[in-house]
Amino acid sequence: MSPPALTPTLRPVARAVLAAIACLGLSVQVQAQVQAPVQAEDAAGRAAPPAADAPTATTPPARGALQDVVVTAERRTTNVQKTAISITSTSGAELRAKGQTTLESTLSDTPAVNVMATPQGGQVFVRGVGSQGDSNYVDPAVSLNLDGVYSGRAERVFASLYDVQRVEVLRGPQGTLYGRNATGGSVNVITNNPGPTQEAGLNLQLGNFGLRHVDGFVNLPVSDTVSLRVAGMREQRDGYFSNGGRASDLTAGRVKLRVQPNADVTLLATVDAFDSQGRGVTSVPRAFSGGPPFFNWRTDYADPWEVDPLHPADVQHTRFLTSSLQADVNLGFGQLTVQPAITRSRRLTQTDLVAGTAVPGTTLPLPESIWEETQKTLEVRLAAPARARLQWVVGAYLFDADNRQSGVPPSYPTPTWESYGTRVPTTSKALFGQATWPLAEAWRLTTGLRHTRDEKTTTYGVRSTSVWTGSAYDSGLLSTANAYSATTGKLGLEHDLGPRNMVYAQVATGYKAGGFGIAVPPQAFEPERLTAFELGSKNRFLDNRLQVNGELFHYRYRNYQVMYADSAAPSPISGDTTAAFMQYVVNAGEGQISGADVEARWRLEDGPELKAAATVTEARYGDFALGALQSMNGARVVGTPRWTLTLGAEQQWPLAGGLLTAGFTTKFSDGYTVSLNDAMPGGNLNGRQGAFHKTDLRLGWAPDDGRWSVSAWVRNLENDAQTTQVLPFGRAQITDPRTFGVNAGWTF
Repeated sequence: MSPPALTPTLRPVARAVLAAIACLGLSVQVQAQVQAPVQAEDAAGRAAPPAADAPTATTPPARGALQDVVVTAERRTTNVQKTAISITSTSGAELRAKGQTTLESTLSDTPAVNVMATPQGGQVFVRGVGSQGDSNYVDPAVSLNLDGVYSGRAERVFASLYDVQRVEVLRGPQGTLYGRNATGGSVNVITNNPGPTQEAGLNLQLGNFGLRHVDGFVNLPVSDTVSLRVAGMREQRDGYFSNGGRASDLTAGRVKLRVQPNADVTLLATVDAFDSQGRGVTSVPRAFSGGPPFFNWRTDYADPWEVDPLHPADVQHTRFLTSSLQADVNLGFGQLTVQPAITRSRRLTQTDLVAGTAVPGTTLPLPESIWEETQKTLEVRLAAPARARLQWVVGAYLFDADNRQSGVPPSYPTPTWESYGTRVPTTSKALFGQATWPLAEAWRLTTGLRHTRDEKTTTYGVRSTSVWTGSAYDSGLLSTANAYSATTGKLGLEHDLGPRNMVYAQVATGYKAGGFGIAVPPQAFEPERLTAFELGSKNRFLDNRLQVNGELFHYRYRNYQVMYADSAAPSPISGDTTAAFMQYVVNAGEGQISGADVEARWRLEDGPELKAAATVTEARYGDFALGALQSMNGARVVGTPRWTLTLGAEQQWPLAGGLLTAGFTTKFSDGYTVSLNDAMPGGNLNGRQGAFHKTDLRLGWAPDDGRWSVSAWVRNLENDAQTTQVLPFGRAQITDPRTFGVNAGWTF
């Protein structure tokens, strides 16, 4: 059975972008571009004023000193060293130098962050807070925002990054300023906006596994008040697995139009599209006792990526199309921001998830599933002027999503389930406000509140037939709904110890909506609530060459949402005698997460820049049970190692009229629990990842004018695989093998 045809994607857009670049006289080089630094912008896209503590023209930073980094984590432009949040900001130039073209690869290198794979995409864990499950049913615990538009889809974690200004990762609950379900933190991807200068860039990346990647942009000032930026990306790559699994075929395009009729009004329209095709999710065998033997063809492969053949019809196809309009109006007493957005997405999955389950030589069709969603959001904010002594922001947020599943599993000569289709419509409404009050000299108090109301409905139906008993079951079309609400907030105190040293203490609360698990009939689970106590410090020493930031944290949570797979035999539906595997979501009781993280950078005079980051986390579930199998009270939280350590260095040398740059990053991690599926029938499913280390290398050269560059990179030098998910019947998902390549770029 071949997959149904999908509507055409934006490949013509990408081709048009690249053709436009070529018309400007650019030629393809070998790398990822090195652009001139992008000037920081405020919410309206205008050049932002310097942070209050930024060096001025009369007090330039010392030669070779660390540069200030501007972020918008608090919905206003601030110096990251004066922002009382544990935050890591990675620039687009850093991403290109490391050869990182996906959000997943960037997050995996971020301290206190772990990315756990799911068959649909990736789920992000920050300091032990995350969700491991299908994001169509269980909301993520870390809010993902792309140019200010929220996305709750796990597929976006593996989406491609191109023409990016920076990626911000905020650790800890963001229960006031950010949209939905930010109990663990927030990831903000900010792409480059149209500017007043005519410029263009083209990048090429070539690597092993047949990697062919090209992206580019054109920035055109149409008039004094109108500017346009068009960016596109095309990537093809062979599969990382011997059966072709994880092969990819990506196309993306983005158009931004900025209109500024006067100094007080700015309109920014954005259309962003992404299309991903390739072989389906591939899993590898894990030895265990019990269960059908055909789910483990072999377990003696020396190469972790050597696996059984995939079904010929195996395919996954995902696409997103987001349209948004951001209007910023200076009212004098404050800045008004209005941002409506609509995102349409579609995911077709026709995959042999547990490669090798179909007996070789057979032609059994594959199950087919199509998820479609239309998401509408509206955020309205009113914020204090940038230079006001009292900084405040108030706003409202609306979210409406209609999520539908269609597709019927084919008829196997075994018990069958045929779905009528599932609808999971969701609405969310919120009012929020936050203010930072100046107290005595060098003291500030921050208070914030957010009230949220969520409504979720699930509509479903199942027909089943058993060849063993001959019994048939038809549930008809059924529906159930729940509503949830919560008030979250923040109370914090900051103190400046000096011009470049500060300490802060705060308590913040977070909330994640409840919902329904992937079981028949749907089983409701309760909202997740978290209270975080944080004590942090941010510092620059040694004439602005040494930076040391750290934070102690202690979380108390209630009803942590935990997903696990189990067998339902017979089905819990009265009258159905068919056995099936279900994915349940249960709430853990009161639990705790405690730890500390430290990040340091030291730029030696006329020497290398050294980097180090360490995280220590003790994360334990509260009381809950995996069905009737066993109590998990006090078990370690999935996806959370006790400690991680990241070391890195970068050195630059003048060479041949340019600058040669070499660097490395090595991450050391303690072992951690990957999945709670160990408790399923069949015994140990190897649901743990042992301690490991992973090293990335990079080497690049650019002339002094920075107009072009060449570089080479290696990721996962050790060529080791880490387990990211354990599936039923002793199958697991693993990380990518060693990859390497060369980049080249040109700017004009």
